[in-house]
Amino acid sequence: MQFGVFILPCWREAVAPTLKQFYEELIDMVVRAEELGWDRAWSSEHHFHYYGGASPNPAMTLLAYARATKTIRLGSGVSLLPMNDGIRVAEDFAMLDQLSGGRLDFGVGRGYLPHEFQGFAVTEDMTAGRFDEAFEIIQRAWAGERFAFEGDHYNFDELEIHPKPAQDPVPIWCACSRARPSYEWTGRNAYALMMNQYPMSLADAKERLTWFKDAYAEAGHDPARREAMMSLFLHVADSEEQAIAESKPAVQEHANLFRLLFTGDRWNTDYEGDESVFEFITGGSKDVTSAFRERTAIGTVEQICDRIAMYRDLGFTEISFVTRYGTLSHEQALRNIRIASEEIIPRFRRARAA
Repeated sequence: MQFGVFILPCWREAVAPTLKQFYEELIDMVVRAEELGWDRAWSSEHHFHYYGGASPNPAMTLLAYARATKTIRLGSGVSLLPMNDGIRVAEDFAMLDQLSGGRLDFGVGRGYLPHEFQGFAVTEDMTAGRFDEAFEIIQRAWAGERFAFEGDHYNFDELEIHPKPAQDPVPIWCACSRARPSYEWTGRNAYALMMNQYPMSLADAKERLTWFKDAYAEAGHDPARREAMMSLFLHVADSEEQAIAESKPAVQEHANLFRLLFTGDRWNTDYEGDESVFEFITGGSKDVTSAFRERTAIGTVEQICDRIAMYRDLGFTEISFVTRYGTLSHEQALRNIRIASEEIIPRFRRARAA
């Protein structure tokens, strides 16, 4: 198993005194993860809202991490291709790969939030076409081609993009959520898979991972090279009750923001919401403890190790922990990183070595 820190930067005044301080704390968190031997740092892309809006361009966010680190790999989680110009994405991330010394993991996705599509004048029926064309442009640009392009969304005469990435090829990761064709496309092309547990049930996660694995195998790819990452909220305490009590307000706020935006209620400033958000996420269940057990890495060291082992046995090769969310402090995030480094990750490093 590999381990990463996943950063979805949600800043408001209750989270850190200033946005600059918040950025500095996130950089410090990535530096600490590198010092403790973590494999990857991921940064999201979101727009027009407190929910993730502190990182509208993950290439810039990751560049800040790159200049403060030397070895940890840097992943976009994800670049929202339908909302971006494919040429500029190719240029930005190629430059990041060069400046980081070839540490880029390029994660892509189509997006899912209505207000972001509206802000960029992208309708739902445009997303697949814009994604496909932007992705093709990026792939051809990074291959070193001089090429012209004619499509429904992009049209340009012959050009050659500079700089080229340091890596050849750049590892590609694809974020998938509900649509089976997305999982199968990712598997057929032998790209790495990114998933997020809290919006889906464990049963759904197992089924969707199977879609990816089956398509990967049917395309004839070597299963030993298959990569799949699951993202989980992390909080560790001496008891499950304590872990849930300490992290519940932060998880609730994060999930409530997801609910507000997914339902189009973006101007609502009741960020914390109430416990009904857990019913929205779980499809009606009022059992909060079971939801935490099924959808997070929140609990005791032993409970978290058991969950990681379960994901490993399913075929996941990486766990990416969300360590800073809601109003959990920088100190709490660093504490969780330290405990994971000392008491959780070594068990799976030993297993890999064996």
